[in-house]
Amino acid sequence: MPSNLNLNCPVGLEWDSQDYSCPYDSLFVILYDIWKENPDKWTNNFANINRNMQALAYGFREVHEENVSLENIRDAIRKDLHNLDSNKFPMGKNSASVADLGFTLLKSTNENAISQVYCTKCDYSGMEYSDQLGYIINIEKSKVSSTQKWLDNLEIPCRQKCDECSNKLTHQIDYKEAPDLLLLEYPHTNIKSSHKIKIKIQNEYKVLSLRGIIYHGNNHFCSRIISPDGTIWYNDGIATGNNSVEDGHLSTISYKELKICNQKTLVLAVYA
Repeated sequence: MPSNLNLNCPVGLEWDSQDYSCPYDSLFVILYDIWKENPDKWTNNFANINRNMQALAYGFREVHEENVSLENIRDAIRKDLHNLDSNKFPMGKNSASVADLGFTLLKSTNENAISQVYCTKCDYSGMEYSDQLGYIINIEKSKVSSTQKWLDNLEIPCRQKCDECSNKLTHQIDYKEAPDLLLLEYPHTNIKSSHKIKIKIQNEYKVLSLRGIIYHGNNHFCSRIISPDGTIWYNDGIATGNNSVEDGHLSTISYKELKICNQKTLVLAVYA
């Protein structure tokens, strides 16, 4: 179980009991912990993704300068998303999906990837073309043992069949530039959460570290924030409010223990 509150803990978010906020709380505390390490760098990175992430980064700066609370920024972003799609992002006691939140916030508005379809049975391969690839990807149907294994061969589902042999085509997609932030969704799987992932672009590698995990159970989301030194912090807007509690270290926790937190199961991991 988590230990007592620590004054040096990452900032948390107080749960909104009127407009259930746990999907936003669980993701935003991780993103804010990443952002505050290098505000200028991450403000630029967020802004290059889309306007929603730009607004979040500008909000984080206001929090950092103690002009507003993190709850204020959460509520403002949530209102914008509700206006965008009230079904996906409802108000009141109808909770949103943290996956829908992630896919909306991390959707790229740029042609940031190269795609190609090819056949693994014959020699057919299509032309390469520019594509869009968000910075959150669902990998739960992938038959891999770990998040790193999946990244070694980045593929997305493809329904097309080969014109030459009728075999189902494989859709290979690669980022043009390695991302600084990547969210992977893999609930209900045995995929291990690699502590670090290496993304290969051409002949160069970028290493991202596991910086947070979001869990779900009993219609509620909570999260673990992982500091650069590997310290794990538990945050639940109901139980811990705007604090977090120390919850072990990445070097001593097992993959099985990473998958479960307070009777809730892993749904999404954040790398940066």
